[in-house]
Amino acid sequence: MSFGAEIRMAAAAQLNATVAFASRLVQVPSMPGQEGAVAALVRQEMETQHYDEVQVDDAGNVVGVLRGAGSGRSLLLLGHMDQVSPGDRTHWQTDPYSGHVADGYLWGRASTDMKGPLACQVQTVPLLRAAGLLPAGDIYVAAVVMEEIGGLGAQHLATWLHTDCAVVGEPSSCLLKRGHRGRTGLVVSIAGRAAHASTPDRGINPHPIAAAFLLSLHDVPLAFHPDFGVDTLVPTVYHSDNESINVIPESVTIHLDWRTVPGSDQEALVKALQTRLDAVLTPGSRGTVAVVQDDMTSYSGMRLCLPSIFPSYALAPDHWAVQAAERALGGEPAGIWPFATDGGHLNAAGIPPIGFGPGLEEHCHVADERISLAQMEEALVGNALLALALTDSPAAQSSIASGTPSRR
Repeated sequence: MSFGAEIRMAAAAQLNATVAFASRLVQVPSMPGQEGAVAALVRQEMETQHYDEVQVDDAGNVVGVLRGAGSGRSLLLLGHMDQVSPGDRTHWQTDPYSGHVADGYLWGRASTDMKGPLACQVQTVPLLRAAGLLPAGDIYVAAVVMEEIGGLGAQHLATWLHTDCAVVGEPSSCLLKRGHRGRTGLVVSIAGRAAHASTPDRGINPHPIAAAFLLSLHDVPLAFHPDFGVDTLVPTVYHSDNESINVIPESVTIHLDWRTVPGSDQEALVKALQTRLDAVLTPGSRGTVAVVQDDMTSYSGMRLCLPSIFPSYALAPDHWAVQAAERALGGEPAGIWPFATDGGHLNAAGIPPIGFGPGLEEHCHVADERISLAQMEEALVGNALLALALTDSPAAQSSIASGTPSRR
């Protein structure tokens, strides 16, 4: 019997426990900065499964360790504990925090993004033990905070934990990913002069300036990458400092969502946007373009002010981690995520990340979010195969392909 068959048998046996754990996670709301109760569940599960070490760092990230044989690379399995809001609950067929199982799916907010994938990562350690398989190197499983609003958890984790590679468990339909577009939040601030709307000549109205600036964005030069296509720059939120309908406001702010590709030049784009804003300012008005600064406080009390940037990244198709992952799963060549993840923060810190997780991208951030139990089982298998392949020493890669990994 090959070790792949052993892993599949162990995954089938582990599925019910994994789904039950994921259901418990879904039933506990965990908006960014409020992940404490979910963190306690993750820590409890790791301790129950007899991880070799379990700790909670200063940011509130939960990190468990399976010590390997000591001859291979180290690997980080990374998932996040926070979620987006369920929104208007009348759009849901059932309670978004039900965590119930029906029709072959686990249902509820964050079931796909990403408590279902996180549960599969946490269960990788007991699965390997059940299959009698010991990775060559150490495996770290980290449940991090505040991914949805900037990645405080992953950025802090990378300051004290450095592994040879990582698997980011965001939903990928159990297909490999080797990169993703990034995201940078930009804010445009325009200041005029307030006045009563009946005497517009006494004020400097920022609205026409904002309109002219927005109309100028249609031909902003944007970067191109052969794997990712072209950057996108989208106005999203518009604020006025005054809500009275008979007042010319003092100022307005415009938020721009900039989705970046490898090679995007932040300094050059901000400068280009500032030039366009300067060109439409009227006498007496002022305007600036800047990267948003996110002031974040984790549930543990850590407070950081970080630029609103998820870096884009792309591992080369011939990168050792990409090649090892493709051999382990025996599937299609690794693709590209269209959305940003904590993988960009890891890559910026020198930890090459592979993407792999259960769930469909279109089930993220929507009403009636759900994740397929079949994909969760496939992810258990894939996580175990990746854990063995990515921790193996380069000289021993053929042992993974031939089905002869280390055993306890």
